[in-house]
Amino acid sequence: MSSSLARAFDVLDLFTLESPRLTSDEVSARLGYSRSMAYRYLKELCDAGLLASMAGGMYGLGPRIIELERLLALSDPLYLAGRAVLKGRRREDSAYLLQNLYDDKVLCIYKEGPDMLEHAGRRIVILRGRGQPFPLFQGSGSLALLAFLPHHRIRQVYLRSAHEIAAAGLGQDWSEFRRALAGVRKAGFATSHEQIAPGLGGVAVPILLEDGALVGSLAWTFPIELMHPDAEAEWARGLAEVAGEIAREYVKQAAPAAQA
Repeated sequence: MSSSLARAFDVLDLFTLESPRLTSDEVSARLGYSRSMAYRYLKELCDAGLLASMAGGMYGLGPRIIELERLLALSDPLYLAGRAVLKGRRREDSAYLLQNLYDDKVLCIYKEGPDMLEHAGRRIVILRGRGQPFPLFQGSGSLALLAFLPHHRIRQVYLRSAHEIAAAGLGQDWSEFRRALAGVRKAGFATSHEQIAPGLGGVAVPILLEDGALVGSLAWTFPIELMHPDAEAEWARGLAEVAGEIAREYVKQAAPAAQA
């Protein structure tokens, strides 16, 4: 049985861009909780400031999330390292996306570049930015994370998501999935072609510390017409150098917290 804390987070997970406000009855119906249980969790989350009660019996995200976001922006070593390294590399023809993994979700935590690219007389919107989730099995940034996870973690992901993995073309069984990720590890980078957004491609590399610990991934996205195998490998080498700079800066940013 799920713990009380896990159930409370299940309630938080219901709030999305498509459903930013919910009633207690909607929470009860979606999670299969009794009305009294749904109301209790909603009240506890409101008391913690993570949710807020609104007019018409509705609930939405609360002000403490804004407080936590500010704290994260001021203290997260990966975000601080990425911002320090990438700010001087802004280009108008492409964008860098810094991503992190939690649970089975890939999240963009920093973007350096424009929201829209212009190429060959057309405009391409980059929909991703800080706080935007990525599919776990699609996109270069996700694959650059997934392939470099510890073996036992990859196995756990497969056991939970075999159907989604097959649908993404990463293997019909465990052996095929393992070989697909081994190919990414051997190359040292991942690529994607219009998996996340029409007209866009990407190259991504893992961000690894000297001890091999995986702390994130760095993707570079640009118009799909610019992509071909020789260019992808060359771009990946340059991107790996940038990722190395981020890793070194990460250690510097994390040091004060580690010493506290």
